[in-house]
Amino acid sequence: MTASGTARTAPPGRGRVEPVVWSLGALLAVVLPLVLPVPYYLSTAITALMFVALAVSFDLVVGRIGALSLCQPVFFGFGSYAAAILSTRYGWSFGATLVVAALAAVGVALAIGVPSFRLSLHAFAIATLGFATIAALLARNWVGLTGGPLCTTGVPAMTLFGGELTSLAAQYYVVLGLAALTVGVAFGVSRSRLGLALTAVRDDPVLAAARGLSPTAFRLTAFGLSAALSATVGVFNAYFQSVVCPENLDPSYTTALLIMVFIGGRGSLRGVVSAALLFTVLPQVLHLAEEWRMVIYGLILLGVVIAVPDGLERAFRAAGRVRHRPPPPAATPPATPETVPR
Repeated sequence: MTASGTARTAPPGRGRVEPVVWSLGALLAVVLPLVLPVPYYLSTAITALMFVALAVSFDLVVGRIGALSLCQPVFFGFGSYAAAILSTRYGWSFGATLVVAALAAVGVALAIGVPSFRLSLHAFAIATLGFATIAALLARNWVGLTGGPLCTTGVPAMTLFGGELTSLAAQYYVVLGLAALTVGVAFGVSRSRLGLALTAVRDDPVLAAARGLSPTAFRLTAFGLSAALSATVGVFNAYFQSVVCPENLDPSYTTALLIMVFIGGRGSLRGVVSAALLFTVLPQVLHLAEEWRMVIYGLILLGVVIAVPDGLERAFRAAGRVRHRPPPPAATPPATPETVPR
C-alpha cells in the first residue's frame, strides 16, 4: 500500500513478455532441423549452441562471482581430450564419457581454484592465464597422451541409448539438450539461495564473510559448476569433430567468450545467450576471414567496455521501460472562483 492508501500495481503485461520470447526461441530451436535441413546451416547452428553453453557457463564465474577467469578453454579442452582418449583407447560410450569428464573437470577446477582464489581477483586472472598456458603446452608436447601436433584422431561416432547418432540433425538435438541444460542450471542458480549467496560474495566479500558465508567456498562452487558444464560441451565437440587437437585449448576461445559475456552483459542470462548467438552466426553469414574476425571482435569489445559496460542487457532494460512507460498524469484543471478556498 502507498501513503495514499492505494495499492501499487505493476504495469499491465510486465513480466509476461520475456517467458513468451524464451518459449518462441525454444520452439524455433526445436523445429530448426525440420524447416532448414541444409548441412551448412545445421553445422553453424551446432557451433552456435556450443558457444551458448560455453558462454553461459563462463558467465557463472565472470558474472556471478565477478572473477575474470582466463582458463575456460582448459575445461573445454579437458572434456574433448577425455572423450577422445576414453573412446578411442578404451571403447567408452558417449554417455559414460560425458559423466566422467564432467566430474573430473570439477577436480581440475578445484586444483586450479584452491590456490588461485587465495589471491586477489586481479592476480586470480593472471594465475588462471598461467594454468591455461601450462595446459596448452601439455596438450602440444605430451605426445604419448594427446598425440601432440598430430592430434587424437579416430573418435568413433556418437552413440546414445544403443544407437549411433551420425546425422547432423541428431547431433544438433544432442547439443541443444546440453545448451538447454546449461541455461536451465544458470537460471536455477540465479533464482536460488546459492545465487543470492554468490551475489553477496561478489558485491561485498567482507560483509558476506561476516554473515557466515565463505567467499572461497562459494567461488569454488561456481568455478567447479562452470568447469563441469564446459567439459560436457568439450565431450560433444570431440564426437562432433571426430578429432581433438591442441587448438582446442587456444586462447582465442577465451577472447570469444569474453566478448560474448561483456557484450551480452555480465550476469544477464538473456544478454549472454543473445550475444553468443549473434557473434557465432553473424561471422558465418558474413563470411569474415579469421584474421579480420578477431580484429573486429577486439574493437567491439573495447567499445562496449568503454561506452556500454552493461552490454545488451541495458538495451533490453531500455526496451522494457519504453514498452511499459506509464501514461502521463492527467492535467489539473485551473482553479475557478468556486473551487478556491476562502
